Parts: sequence; structure tokens; C-alpha cells
Amino acid sequence: MTKRIPTALGILILLGGLVAGVFLVNGRQGLLTKAGPTEAPKNVKISDNGSNTFTVSWTTDTPVTGYLKYSENLAKINTPAGDIRDQISGTSQGYTNHYAKVTGLNPSQAYYFMIGSGSQMYDDNGKPFSVTTGQSVIVPPEDVVSGKIISADGSPINNAIVYFETEGGQTLSAMTKTDGTYRVNLASSRDSKGAVLTYDPSTTLVSIFVQAGISGTATAIVNTGKTKPIPDIVLGKNQSFIDTIVATASGIANESVIKSGGFKSITEQAAPIALAPEATESAGSIIITNPSINGEMIATSSPEFAGKAAPGTTIRVSVHSTLELTQIIKADKNGDWKWTPPQGLDPGLHTLTLEYTDENNVFQRVVRNFTVLASDKVGSLPAFTATPSAIVATISATPTKNPSMPATSSSTLTNSGALSLTLIMGIIGGVLFLFGRVSKRWWRD
Repeated sequence: MTKRIPTALGILILLGGLVAGVFLVNGRQGLLTKAGPTEAPKNVKISDNGSNTFTVSWTTDTPVTGYLKYSENLAKINTPAGDIRDQISGTSQGYTNHYAKVTGLNPSQAYYFMIGSGSQMYDDNGKPFSVTTGQSVIVPPEDVVSGKIISADGSPINNAIVYFETEGGQTLSAMTKTDGTYRVNLASSRDSKGAVLTYDPSTTLVSIFVQAGISGTATAIVNTGKTKPIPDIVLGKNQSFIDTIVATASGIANESVIKSGGFKSITEQAAPIALAPEATESAGSIIITNPSINGEMIATSSPEFAGKAAPGTTIRVSVHSTLELTQIIKADKNGDWKWTPPQGLDPGLHTLTLEYTDENNVFQRVVRNFTVLASDKVGSLPAFTATPSAIVATISATPTKNPSMPATSSSTLTNSGALSLTLIMGIIGGVLFLFGRVSKRWWRD
């Protein structure tokens, strides 16, 4: 019996080392996946896309340094562009709202970039973000609009990012100063083709979105005729400063009346509603006919969303997924609205959101989920027809880590397990196993 003890002991130590290694590896991986993505960029948006400039903004859960690396060359993305506040101060600071402006670019040129956030670099699902600058144009006279972002108690909000979407135009942006004020030149707006946007200086709608990071958000709608200045926008609320036409029972419109603060606070809103196409709707409500049901599966990456609304209703339509696409559209004279994302949607779950004001000038939201199937799974499922019915105004994305990084929720990389302990235990077990075999032969001889 004593002759077999070294061999048996070696096998037990070998097995124990393997079990301990597997346990520790799994334990370490469990700790990694529980780490929160505190540095990961969120709410990434591209704005101010001109002939020689563009701006990238995003938020993070905790204050970290943020910057871009960009290039015309996809293989050499190494030119840095820091946060505009760091460019002014000459030092790198930590923020939860990040705002990097790139200038000195060539017109009509594709550029690629990655986001540096804290200690990591981030890209767009395994590939760099990309943007194409606009064509060279004759710059029109300035049309500067201004306003102020305040909190519920009236105090100014500093370092909030304010996004402007003029009807039919691409997104502009500005950052508030210490007194909460902002300024933006609406004349620099471009249309979907990159040309100077033509708009009415009095009646064109401007949609405003305020991103103040951990402090909250706000939205507002205003006519171009009421932008000098824009009424104060209160963080945490949806507000409307537009002239509203009130319809009578006979169908004849009364004189325009102003309804300030017509949007209710976000906290006062009822839960989002998803309207079925067959439902009986009141005037001003929106019906979605494509996708016709919640959770519908479609077989195309370029669906045409469609539905019915009151004629002339202004709708902010968004698709939320890895990419976030947003556009302001209007229902035609028959109440029909259509929109096709100009960029193909990845396979997976997506959310369609419609936001508008009803006939009582009250903010409403309609939400519907749908799934885009991979090309090898489409079978005979229906596909929405894609048509050029609208053009994207804002493109943003929630990034994932650089392709060299594992797909986990951890924002930093550490060793994935205690392999050294496993190796040592294995070696000891192997040595004892061999010793047992040799001693057994020696004892027999």
C-alpha cells in the first residue's frame, strides 16, 4: 500500500490544482463582469458638421478625461483632439459631459475617429466612428440665436451641451457658460446634402435637446421667430414655445395663440404609449402602421416606418439601438408620415420612438419595438420597403470597446485567472506521479 502513496498523492494534487485553477479563473471573471462601465462613453453625438469641422460629444458616469483620435487614414488614427475646455485651459480635466471639436479639415472628406475616455479607447462595434465633412459653400450672414439653461430653482447650468435641429437640417450644438447662457449660429445649418439650409426666419421649427450629464436633460421646441432670445429652458422639463393653431369643430382654424410651457415635466408624463393601428384615435394622435405590432420581426436593414397623424403634425422620430438616428418630419396634408433611416440597421432589437405635441399642445410619446433579423434568418418574413422619404439629422452611437478588448461590462482589463497557481500545482502533481511510478519499479527490483 505504501508503494502506491506517492502515485496516488500526485494524482490528487494534480486534480486539486486543476479544480482550484478553474474555480479561481471563474471567480476572477465573475468579479470582472460585475465592474460597472464607469468610463464608457454614452450618448455619443456628431454635430456641427461643416466643410472643415465637426464636433463629437458624449457623457460618462463619472468624471474622466475625454479626447478624440482622428485621421483621414483608416490605418493611422492618431491625431489628437481634446475637449474644448482643456484646449482653452491647457490642462486635462475630468468631466461627465465631453465636448471635442475638430477643426482645420478638408471639405467633402471622410474622417475616422475613436474616443479616448479615461484609460481606454472606444470604437463603434469593432470599427472606428466615421463622419464626412460638408462641401465648400458660400457662408451666409450670421443668424445667432441665444438663451439660457437653468435648474428648477432658477440657478444657471454650466457645461451643459445644447443641441439644435432646425427643420430639415443637420444638428448644431453649443456648450453653456458659467452663467448658463449659450449661443449658436443657425445660418451654419446644412441640409441633408451638405448645402446651406434654407429656412424661414420666422416660422421654421427648431427642436432643442439639452444634455447636462448626471444633472439631467431637457427638451424644447421653438419657432425661428422666437429665438432672440429663446425663453429659459428648465432642466428636467419638456417645454414648447411655439405658436399653436387651435382647430374648431367646423375644421376652421382660429387665430394663433401662444401656449408657453405646454409640455409637461418629464416626471409628470404618463407611461409611454404604444398605439395599435386598429385603435380608434382622437385628433392629433399618432398611429404607427409600420411596424404594425410591437415586437415585429422584419427582414431588411432599411425599413420604411410609416403611419398616420393629424395633417401637418411635427414629429421627432428616433430609432434607438447601437446607432441612434433622429429626424424631425411632418405629416403631409393627408396625415401620412414616412421615414427611412439613411443608414442600415444592425441585426437585433431596436426601438422606434415618436415625440410630438397633441392638439392641446401637450407632449406625447409613442414607442414601438422591432427586431431586424440577420440575412441568413430572414426566410419568407416581410420586409418594409425602403424609400428616400426623409434624411437623418442627428447620428449618434453608443460605443463598444476597441476590438482588442473583450466584450464585458468591465471598463478595465486585468488578468483573467490564477494560472500560475494551477501551473505550480500541476507540476508538483506531475513530479509526484512520476516519482511514484519510478519508486514502484525500484521496489519490485
